[in-house]
Amino acid sequence: MSSIKSKHFINDISDYFEYDQDSLVLKLVKEIDYENINFNLTYYIDENKNLNIDSIDQLCQKEFPFIQSPSSKVLEQIFLRNKIAKELIINSVVQRKSESLKFEKNNEDHKIAINIAKSVVHDLNKFIYKNKINHSVANILLANVEADINFYGKIDLLLKSNDNWFLCIFKFSKSPYEDKYKYEAQLQKRLIESNSDIKNVKVFIFNPLADIVIKELKLQK
Repeated sequence: MSSIKSKHFINDISDYFEYDQDSLVLKLVKEIDYENINFNLTYYIDENKNLNIDSIDQLCQKEFPFIQSPSSKVLEQIFLRNKIAKELIINSVVQRKSESLKFEKNNEDHKIAINIAKSVVHDLNKFIYKNKINHSVANILLANVEADINFYGKIDLLLKSNDNWFLCIFKFSKSPYEDKYKYEAQLQKRLIESNSDIKNVKVFIFNPLADIVIKELKLQK
């Protein structure tokens, strides 16, 4: 576990699960010891080692079915574009070796995704400079089975300054899905605050296709 995750007790379960692209579920890949803080997750793992609780994406689909309609060829292309763009952004964060992020493209076949990701990395660098960011935590997996709703989710990026934590959510849509974004952000914020000592997270949407490229979401406490 990285020092920043350990210092703030961020309970990242990435070592225990992998996402199965075929079955679209989390699959247990490392046994959880009885003494481990995550042992309660074993009660939700079936005989195929699948974690049987909803993801944040599934909860969003239930809450906003009109937004994420059944897939078509066009939607599949959009989902692939978004997936590649997000991977490029996260990779730039993970590979960060100085104050600024360096954009590194790794797939010339998806030029639209590359351009989107490059734009977001540029905006992230401005955000990092403006807010005096000194730590980043990317690509963590969190789960909650001790509340009124059991769910898990991937947190793309947490940034930390001396005084604040910032949850960064990446979107690539011209449509203003603000209610859906707030619902998703509220779930992510809840996961973070129940799996760490981090409180009062500020949430920002980064969307290079929107009128307001970087927008803070005001969420209920």
